[in-house]
Amino acid sequence: MKIKIPTRFWIGCMVFLTTYTCYTTRVNISVSIVSMTKGENKIVPDCIKRAQQSDKTDNSTKAPRVLPNYGPRYDWDEKVQGTILGGYFYGYVIFSLPAGFLSEYFGPFLIIFWAHVVAAIFNTLTIYAAWIHWSLLVVCRFVLGCCGGLVYPALQCLIAHWAPPDEKGKFVGALMGNVLGTCITWPMVGAITTHFGWDWGFYAVSIKNVIFCVLFYFICSDSPTTNRWITEEERDYIKKAQGVQVTKKKTVPPYWDMAKSWPFWILALCHFGNEWGLYLQLVNVPKFISEVIGFDIQAAGGLGSLPPLTRMIFGLLFGFLGDYFMLKGLLSKAVMRKIFMVFSHIIPGILLIGISFVGCNWIPVMVLLTFSLGLNGACVHTNLQNPQDLAPNFAGTIYGINSFIGGSTGFIVPAVTGALIHNYSGIKEWGTAFQIGGSVYIVMGTIWIIFGSVKIQEWNQKGDPKEESETAG
Repeated sequence: MKIKIPTRFWIGCMVFLTTYTCYTTRVNISVSIVSMTKGENKIVPDCIKRAQQSDKTDNSTKAPRVLPNYGPRYDWDEKVQGTILGGYFYGYVIFSLPAGFLSEYFGPFLIIFWAHVVAAIFNTLTIYAAWIHWSLLVVCRFVLGCCGGLVYPALQCLIAHWAPPDEKGKFVGALMGNVLGTCITWPMVGAITTHFGWDWGFYAVSIKNVIFCVLFYFICSDSPTTNRWITEEERDYIKKAQGVQVTKKKTVPPYWDMAKSWPFWILALCHFGNEWGLYLQLVNVPKFISEVIGFDIQAAGGLGSLPPLTRMIFGLLFGFLGDYFMLKGLLSKAVMRKIFMVFSHIIPGILLIGISFVGCNWIPVMVLLTFSLGLNGACVHTNLQNPQDLAPNFAGTIYGINSFIGGSTGFIVPAVTGALIHNYSGIKEWGTAFQIGGSVYIVMGTIWIIFGSVKIQEWNQKGDPKEESETAG
């Protein structure tokens, strides 16, 4: 008997690959910048220095540390590096704001496809921009951020049209492809840099982007109605499961109603807290491992990939587990979201704060980092899925505004971290950064647990989806 795989399974795979590919151009600079700068000449990693100081032997005759030749190195101080790392997020924040409306009006397919085409081009131009001046590198990172800012609200729109209610956890769990993008890109770029130079780390990421664009073009579509591969039976099933809560009618989002909605703003705060902790680890961990713990560039990329890999695994597990609880009626949606919030925000915050107390013991540091980011995978049933709870018709717009607010942490966190380690990049200074990140996690998660909502909002019906009930999907 021939078993046909549902088309929505392949759409879920494309959601996964979209976030995977998007993050490769987002995080590759975190590893590459270590081998692009002369900063390693100025200081010995803090933990190595402490070990040397505790060594009673005479270290004065030891040869100075020689930097490996991975290509041109630039004299960028910590503030410049922070500006480069933050450049992505200026574009991300700005373009997140209109991304939901653009996706709901023009369709998520075009937005996602062209965002990745442009990203492939500007990721390659990054190499030549660095040769000329670091400010041009910031411009390239800004454009890459613009592309990234468009993607996630578009995916929320795509999920709203493709996912039956009892499968949304799995679809939102597919957003964890971004984590695989991180945990593969860091060691891949580290290994490529070691053998071929840092410029080929960028070329490899651009090639992956091009391959994704080809796959996405032939497999994906805005909705079941416009898909060339779906069967009539599956199309009808999705329509029936979604009912009239989801419409494809093109309307201007009800911004004023959103602005007056407390559940919307509580979600925005929750998302802000999640992004602070997330960016603190995704952007800065390779630098922390290299410059404080003392591992080389390839080891830093490899170790740095462990926390995001754990997050992906936990995220997928949490996605299936939440759907199971809902399908079996074991927990109400509100109770489930609050329980998962403890895992996505509260516990990760506590673990981040704990890093500041373990010193240079790299094993407990990595354990705490790994489980802090790993347990945050529960966000597939908290801040990532709550837009679908409040207003599935405008989930893209909600997520876009949340990303505009929360995405600001993408340049706030590197700036704060850069200021803390400007004079000295040590375990104490980094510990302060982790304490701040953990506190933001905990406070914002607690606010949602107390005041958050899962009830569908009245403004979801703006545009009168009942008019489209016969074509809703």
